[in-house]
Amino acid sequence: MGIKLKIAAVGAVILGGYFLWDKEPQEEAVDTSYNGAYRFPDGKLVTISPSTATKMRVLHKNGDVQSLYHDGKGVFQAANGFRSKKTVATGSFVYSEKGLATGANWVEQGNSISVERVGLRHEEMMFQSGDLKLRGKLTLPEGEGPFPVVILIHGSESYSAVDYYALPYLLAANGIAGFKFDKRGTGQSEGEYTQHFPTLSGDVVAAAELLKARNDIDPERINLAGFSQGGWIAPLVAKQIDIQSIMVGFGCAVSVPREDRWGYVYQLLDKGFGEKEIAVADEMNEQLDAILESGDDAAWDRLFALRNKHIDDDWFRAIVGSDSLLGTVAGKATQSGAFLVPDFGWKLYFDWKRGDGPNFNRSYNPQETLEDITTPSLWLLAGEDSSIPTGETTEVLEALSKKGKPIEYKVYQGAEHGNVLFTTNEQGKRTYTGYAPEYLSDVVEWFKVQNDI
Repeated sequence: MGIKLKIAAVGAVILGGYFLWDKEPQEEAVDTSYNGAYRFPDGKLVTISPSTATKMRVLHKNGDVQSLYHDGKGVFQAANGFRSKKTVATGSFVYSEKGLATGANWVEQGNSISVERVGLRHEEMMFQSGDLKLRGKLTLPEGEGPFPVVILIHGSESYSAVDYYALPYLLAANGIAGFKFDKRGTGQSEGEYTQHFPTLSGDVVAAAELLKARNDIDPERINLAGFSQGGWIAPLVAKQIDIQSIMVGFGCAVSVPREDRWGYVYQLLDKGFGEKEIAVADEMNEQLDAILESGDDAAWDRLFALRNKHIDDDWFRAIVGSDSLLGTVAGKATQSGAFLVPDFGWKLYFDWKRGDGPNFNRSYNPQETLEDITTPSLWLLAGEDSSIPTGETTEVLEALSKKGKPIEYKVYQGAEHGNVLFTTNEQGKRTYTGYAPEYLSDVVEWFKVQNDI
């Protein structure tokens, strides 16, 4: 073996080990037989869906969250919050003669409460989008249709929406059908995972056409709920087909590069840095943009020079873990063993992660799309969003509203991405406690008003 081949072989081993974390974890199997809406004797409505293989999430309409830790046999312990294990109630599910869960016995502070499962109707199906079959699930309200329907549009996550999403149950319990589907390359849907907006909007259009053909769905009342990345995709769908209304949860009305920048800007501001450090980070980020746009070798040289100059700066280490491409680069550059990776290795890794797909997303201007549609929309945004630039988004929405576009928005102060609330300890670590109190009610009421319910 020649010396160049030996160097290449050693480099491949280093790269393979160093970047091994990028392999996608396998999704664990979860029990979805309890999924649905449940009603307490006082009328309080909750939804239940999986969180992990041994934990279910109870979601209250007022934003409260509880975790049900279960043994797989119907017995559970309930704790308040997303991760707490401090038991506040115990219980067990009740089953019909056919073995289907019809409710639960809930025991709290010595009192036993009978919880009833709402009689929603669920139908799983496979539907066609181009050459692919995608897995969907329709949840219908009690009573006679045809019903309005809300199609849920994913964020960037790669897990199964059909298994985990709970909002369709809350909607159906309020008279509105809910439809969710595993986006391509996730769950039981065919194809490869992608974040290409036109491709994903085409899948939503296919779901809408499927629903329009059903007798139990009102084809004139097809609505969209787009979350995070889905906030970019929903308007693209409304540009292609008639949509009754759109709700965007913690989504974005600015471009992908602008959204990506906010990740490190937010983290720098949150950790006490200012405009001076942001300016240097922006200079480094500009080189990443140039590489993405043109693969410019000169930009690589400038990036490596800036990395070498600032790698020991406090601000550079402060952006590690931020929701940004630059934060990912900083994380890799400051990781133990980074000095073993040659510069050409970074280029190879970057090209591999970038892929060869069309670069529509970076050039997409969501404001132009919003100007082209007349679909009423409600934007429910987080005031402390570390991923989405809420301030810039509201500026765009205000400008569009002044032009006469039917756009409304609301900001939940103190909420993080996902419209979740949190507490922060002395070390700056956040503990997420539940959703903004009005968030879920705002979603339900918006769709009820838009669909005359």
